[in-house]
Amino acid sequence: MFLGHPSNLDKIEKHLCNGAPLLETLSLRVRNWGPTLVLPPTFVKAVLFYLSSLTVRGATLSLGPCQLPLLTRFTLETHVVSVTSAVLLDTLEQMPWLRVFEAKLDGSRQDSVPSNRVVTLPRLEWITITISEHRPTPLANAILPALCLPSAHRVNMRWITAPGAPLSPVLPVSFLERLPAFSATRKVSVDLDKDLNDVKFFGSHKSRLTLSINSVVPYAFGSSTFGGTPFDSVRKLQVRFRSPNVDSLFFVRFLRIMERLECLRMEQNTLWPLAYWIGSDGQAGICPALVALTVIDADFNKAKLYIQELEQVRERAGVPIPHVEIRYGWDDTDDDHYPPSTLYDN
Repeated sequence: MFLGHPSNLDKIEKHLCNGAPLLETLSLRVRNWGPTLVLPPTFVKAVLFYLSSLTVRGATLSLGPCQLPLLTRFTLETHVVSVTSAVLLDTLEQMPWLRVFEAKLDGSRQDSVPSNRVVTLPRLEWITITISEHRPTPLANAILPALCLPSAHRVNMRWITAPGAPLSPVLPVSFLERLPAFSATRKVSVDLDKDLNDVKFFGSHKSRLTLSINSVVPYAFGSSTFGGTPFDSVRKLQVRFRSPNVDSLFFVRFLRIMERLECLRMEQNTLWPLAYWIGSDGQAGICPALVALTVIDADFNKAKLYIQELEQVRERAGVPIPHVEIRYGWDDTDDDHYPPSTLYDN
């Protein structure tokens, strides 16, 4: 439904003066209305009250004091210059049964919210936030620190920004407190490419929670980059190098913060990351608890030489790797296609 002018709200409301109990899915599109689509209570009650799925394109939605008690899915796509975070949080608070929330803030910048503002979405299971900025200005995700998601099992964040743009911290410091099931992250999966980095954090075996962070720009990894992520609980890491031209500095810095990492698996294009790891200073501080390393690469012979050199470097630093396995191939989805692997214990 395209709302070309505010007066159209009244016309639609008159046609649906008795409500629309059979209307379950609705898409509203606006243009040149400013940053916020303010819907009067009479319109909300007549048109939106019985919805289970709502999509708004072109502006942030404001419901005022009205609730959408049956809404389970909300999608927001906006190209406005500024997104009023407080209004967006107010709107989410009026959706008590919301299970899926998707927001695409293309070219938008969010204002800050008070540090003590917390909106709990008790039934939200899936949230995706995409922030796109094509100018060299910092990106921020203002609403995420204010959301408490006790039932979430999939959180997906995607950053698309101009080259050279400064990035604010990917996760707020308070993020761990907002995702109670995330306090015991045991496994992390990373896909590194020249155009897209994808980092997935998995909750404990009792939790279905997955946190996925996508970025089209490699960021220089630092201890504050991932804010409240519980790296000290990570025991298993799987890294796929999708391209030979990946950010090996990111990879090694990633390893440094995982002080309790026990199992590391590296797949595809591993030669340059291995070489960078071998040449890095402070080897004793790079995943010092590592006990098992698996490397899968099509260039089997070179990978074997790099692994042997890495082992020597680790041995001299006092952090040997007891169990090492080298396999030929691109992944480990079908072991029958691989020649016998080299497996040895130190």
